[in-house]
Amino acid sequence: MKNLFKAHPVGCVILLSSIMLLPLMMMRDFTPSNELRYLSIADEAIAEGHIFTFTNQGKPYADKPPLYFWMIMQCRTIFGRHSIFVLSLLSLVPAFIIVTVMDKWLKLAAKRHSLPAYSAVTRAASALMMITTALFLGMSIFLRMDMMMCMFIVLALYTFYRMYTGEGSARRDSYLMPLFIFLALFTKGPVGLLVPPVTILVFLLMNGKLHEADRYLGLKTWGTIALLCTVWFAGVYIEGGKEYLDNLLFHQTVDRAVNAFHHKEPFWYYFLTIWYVTAPYSIVLIPAMAASFFIGRKNGQPVTDTELLFASAAISTMAMLSCFSSKLAIYLAPIFPFLVYMFPLVKSRCGWNRYFSAGFALPAAIFAAAGLAALVLIPLSSSVTQLAPIREYAFARSAAAYIAAAMIAAGGISSLVCLFRTKSWQYAAIALSLSMLTAVFSASFTLPLANDYIGYGNLCHIIKENTGTEETAVMTLFVNRPENMDVYLGHDIIDYGKDADAFLESAPAGGLVIATTERIAGNPELEAFLKEKDLAQCGPYTIYQL
Repeated sequence: MKNLFKAHPVGCVILLSSIMLLPLMMMRDFTPSNELRYLSIADEAIAEGHIFTFTNQGKPYADKPPLYFWMIMQCRTIFGRHSIFVLSLLSLVPAFIIVTVMDKWLKLAAKRHSLPAYSAVTRAASALMMITTALFLGMSIFLRMDMMMCMFIVLALYTFYRMYTGEGSARRDSYLMPLFIFLALFTKGPVGLLVPPVTILVFLLMNGKLHEADRYLGLKTWGTIALLCTVWFAGVYIEGGKEYLDNLLFHQTVDRAVNAFHHKEPFWYYFLTIWYVTAPYSIVLIPAMAASFFIGRKNGQPVTDTELLFASAAISTMAMLSCFSSKLAIYLAPIFPFLVYMFPLVKSRCGWNRYFSAGFALPAAIFAAAGLAALVLIPLSSSVTQLAPIREYAFARSAAAYIAAAMIAAGGISSLVCLFRTKSWQYAAIALSLSMLTAVFSASFTLPLANDYIGYGNLCHIIKENTGTEETAVMTLFVNRPENMDVYLGHDIIDYGKDADAFLESAPAGGLVIATTERIAGNPELEAFLKEKDLAQCGPYTIYQL
C-alpha cells in the first residue's frame, strides 16, 4: 500500500474521495433552485426535439449554452430517468480531471525549473486541499456547469503552458487550446471565453513578452473559435430565430455584464467572498500569494514562470469578474485550481514561516472547537429551548451527525498536533481535509430524513400515491420554486406563489395543495379553510386534500 501511494498519490486521493462522496451522490435529492430546473429544461428539450434552443415551463431559456444540457439529455435517454448519481458524475469527474492536470503541471514545473521533485505527501496534500476547498467541494457534487467550464479553462491554460515551454506537440496544441476555450464558452458562457486569453495576455505582459501574443492568440486560435461559434449560432438561428439569438448574445451577456438583472453586487463583492469560499485554507492561500512574492524578491529568489502564470490567472480573473455587474460566489470557480496549487510553489521558494503556521492553526482550532461544541449541543437540544431548531430536524440528532461532528473535532486536533510537532503543512492539510471528507461521508447517512428539507422528491412521491389520475390538480402555496415539480409528477402544477387570496378564491375542489406549514399557521383564513383537510406531512410542508 505504501508503494502504491508513493507511485500514485493523486490516484489514491481520488479513490478515497470517491468512496467518501459516494453515499452523498447516491442518496441526495435534487435541489429546487437550479438542479430541478435544469432537469425540467432537459425534459422539455427532449419532448420538443430541440437541440440548440431551450425552454423552461414554455418560456425561452437562453441563459446557458447547450453542452451541459446535452449531457443531461443523453443521461436521461440512456438510463430512462434522471439519476442523481450519474448526473453528479458530470461535476465530480471534471473535478478529478482538474486535480490530475494540476498535479501533472506541478511535476512539470519542478522539472522545468530544476527544482527538487515534489514528494508524494506534498502532491497528496495539494490534491486534498483542492478537493476540500469549501466551494470546490460543493461544486464537485451539485449539478452546475461551473466545474466543467473550470476543467476546460484549466486544460486550455495547461495547453498554453506546454506551447510556451516547448513541451508536447506544437501543432496539436495550437488546435487543442482554442478547442478547450470554445468548450469552456460552450459550457457556461462568456467567462469561459475570456479567462484563458486574459490570463495569457497578463502573463506575457508580466514576463515582458507581450509581443509574442500573436503566437498563442493569433488567427488560428480566433479563427477556430469563430468557426465553432458560427456553427453554434447558425443552429440557434435555425431553431429559435433572431429573437432567441439576440437574447443569447446580448441580453444574457452584455446586459448581465453592464447592468445585471440578477445577482447585481458591488465591485468589492469578491474581495470579501473569496475568504469564505476558499475556507478552510483561505488564511494561507490568499495573503501568502502577495506577501511571499515580496519575501522572495527580498531574498533574491526568482518567481518561476509557473508561479507567475498561476498568479496571473487568479488575479486577472478576479479583477475581471469584479468589473461585471452580475456576481455570484460560484463565479470564482476558475481561480481555485491556480490559487491552491500556487501554494506548494510559493512554499518551495520561500520556505516555512510563522505566518504559514498561523494560517493552518486557526482553521484547525476552529474545527476542533466547532466539532466539540456540536457534540455537546446536539444532546442538549432535546431540553434547551434555544436549541429548538436542532430538535426540529430529527436528522441533526442522529448517530451519523454525532460521528460527523466527532470527525471534524478529531481533524482539527490532529492538524494542530501535526503542525506543532512536525511543522509540516502537508500533514496539517491532510488532517483537515480527511476530517471534512469523513464528516461528509457520515453526514450523508442522514439524507433519507434530510431530503424532506432539501428537495421535492419525497413530497412528490406522496402526491403521486394520493392522486388517482394526472387530471388531479396539484397546487402549491408559499413554496419556493415549485414549478419544476413536473420532473417528478409528469405534469404541470398550479402555483399560487404567496397569493393566499387568489388561492382561497379559485382553488378547485378535489385537488391537492402543498403549503409551507408555518406560513399556514400564521394566516387565520387559510387555517379555517384547510382545517381537517391535511393529508400528509413532509418536512416543512403539509399536503391538503380539498
